[in-house]
Formats: sequence, structure tokens, C-alpha cells
Amino acid sequence: MTSALNPKYSFDSFVVGAANRLAVTAGHTVAESPGAAYNPLFIYSGSGLGKTHLLMAVGHAAKKAAPKLNSEYLTLDEYVEAFHASVAAGQGDAFRRRFQNVDVLLVDDVQFLTNRKEMQSELLRLTEALQAAGRQIVLTSDRPPPDIADLDERLISRLSGGLVVDMGTPDYETRVAILRRKSEERGARFEPGVLEAVAQAEVGNVRELMGALNRLVAFQAVNDTSINAETVKQILGRGPPRRAMDVLPRRAGAAGAAGATSSENSSPT
Repeated sequence: MTSALNPKYSFDSFVVGAANRLAVTAGHTVAESPGAAYNPLFIYSGSGLGKTHLLMAVGHAAKKAAPKLNSEYLTLDEYVEAFHASVAAGQGDAFRRRFQNVDVLLVDDVQFLTNRKEMQSELLRLTEALQAAGRQIVLTSDRPPPDIADLDERLISRLSGGLVVDMGTPDYETRVAILRRKSEERGARFEPGVLEAVAQAEVGNVRELMGALNRLVAFQAVNDTSINAETVKQILGRGPPRRAMDVLPRRAGAAGAAGATSSENSSPT
């Protein structure tokens, strides 16, 4: 019914910057003392900025602090599917009791509550029950509660009653830190100034930033040569109008290898 926490998505691997510091601090707080503060904790941001990473990090930290703690992570769609399956099997009440006994409930992508009145009522009842029992609920969305279309006013009030915090686009310093961390994790080495040049690229989120890094890693791998800051501009399409992979001669079969490499290691929302 619920999804396993990705072991890579911990607080240790989360790069903190000005745009996400409040959300990360709140996450630490609820992980250390579930139900004591910021309940519910509602985190929102655009796609690819680390919501899912942070949500799972809360789960890992809470479990580490209290190994016997009962925590559950699932997306809103998984919650909906499980509910309908339980009702169809005549086990709707058992489904409700299951989640009411969770110590830390982590629900991802709640923006998909739009036009789901029945599930809005279910989530409202569940949130009220968890709060009354001193249990923690953390939710993520791509927008704050009042901006979720067709959301019940009572649920908006309930979800906004703890702490609603956003995560913005990382600034230049944070982008550099993210690139350095990910390069170290992958064992990739670049000449001085390369990662800084990547950080200056116009990207909308961390996922796109990782895509740019993947492209450089693939380029170095298939061409068996290092790149410099000026080459970065050409590879990422910000230099003269040349095809990125034509900056240096490629060996046979390089294009396929590059495509395979560049699709790896992207992070979820």
C-alpha cells in the first residue's frame, strides 16, 4: 500500500540554502518531536526542487530517532487507490484505522486532491484524528492549500493550521554546492570553474541542474577528455551555435552512451 523510503533521500544528502532553509528546519523539528509542533507541516514548491527528498528525509530521521515509530510514506494517488480498493473489499473502516494509528504520516503530491471531494473528506477526517492523537502528518504539494483548485474550505483551514512553508529556486551559491555534492557522489572530476559555469546556466529547478551535470559527465566519458568553463557554455547551448557533442570529436557509439548516462540519477520532486 505504501512506498518504501528511498535510502538516498536523507537530511545528510540534502543541500541546504537560503531558499529551503526554513522548510528543512521545520522538517528536522517534526522528525525529532512528531506531533509536538508544526502539525500538520505543509511543504510546497515547484517541480524538481526537492519536496519528495525532504519528505522522505523526515521519515528517515523520525525512524532513526525512534526505531519503533510507525511511519508511512505514500503519494496522494496511492492513498486514493488504496482507499477505493479497501472500500470495494468492504474494508473501509479497517483502512481508516490503519492510517489513524500511524505515528508519522507522509503524503506526497496532495495537489491532486482537486475534484476529489470524497478523498478531501477522508483526508480531513484523518488529519483531525491524527492531530487529536498527537500524531504527525507532513504533506507536500506544488502549491499552497488555498491555491489547490476546488479544495474544501475546511480542509484548507486544517492544512494551513500548522505550518505552511515553501521551497524556492536555489540561488547561485546553493547551485554550486549541489553540483559539488553530486559530483563527489558520482566520483566525477572537473577543471576549476566548470561547476561554477554550470551553476550560472538558466535552469528552473534542481532536476534540470542535475540534467546539465549528467550531460557534462557523459561528455567527458565518451570523449575521454576534460572540459573547461568555455566548453561548458557550448555543451549546454549557451555558446556559438554548434551542436554540443560536436565540440570535440566523438568516438563511434558515443551518442548512445551519452544518452544512457544523461538519463541517470535524476531526483524526484
